Amino acid sequence: MKLTAANLHGIYSHCETLKRIKTNEKTYELCLKKADEFYHSICDEGITVVSSLPPWKLVLEVMEKYHLLLNDALIASTCKYYGIKKIASFNEDFDRVKFLERIKI
Repeated sequence: MKLTAANLHGIYSHCETLKRIKTNEKTYELCLKKADEFYHSICDEGITVVSSLPPWKLVLEVMEKYHLLLNDALIASTCKYYGIKKIASFNEDFDRVKFLERIKI
């Protein structure tokens, strides 16, 4: 399964792609759906991902619930998984995450 930004909306620039994902609900939902399909496809093949990171299912739930991009969802879900309640960040997107208190730097 291969998905590129061009497949989604014909834009090849990484920055433009991130902007589109953040501002276009349909594009965001499509990316989330593709991430979920990928996760289930590897599970269906019997592949187990071994990592110190939070479960992929939690990452996807946080991504969907708080409308975060994947990297931010990974950070937030790691905090949730390990019981971290505060995060120091410039990133205002973490203000939407109810279980985190963002310390503005």
